[in-house]
Amino acid sequence: MKTKEYRFKDNPLEKAFYEKWKEDHVSRNMKSHTTLEYLLAENPNEPMGECTDRDEYVASIVIQWLGSSVGQSFLRDCGFRKIEE
Repeated sequence: MKTKEYRFKDNPLEKAFYEKWKEDHVSRNMKSHTTLEYLLAENPNEPMGECTDRDEYVASIVIQWLGSSVGQSFLRDCGFRKIEE
């Protein structure tokens, strides 16, 4: 899965968002579908693998962006708050 890894050194939160997406997105076996396949399916009850490499790239960049300072501001504006563990 492609992404803009050069940004990880300056913002580890972007890497964390990307790594979590990658972990959750990758099919664990041939019988399961990815989150993105369900999101993009014409019929989400029967995903048929309609997502392209470009779809996967765009989704991973958007998820990574959520970890950026601008993405975090967007999430705060939507009412989300980061909870420190």
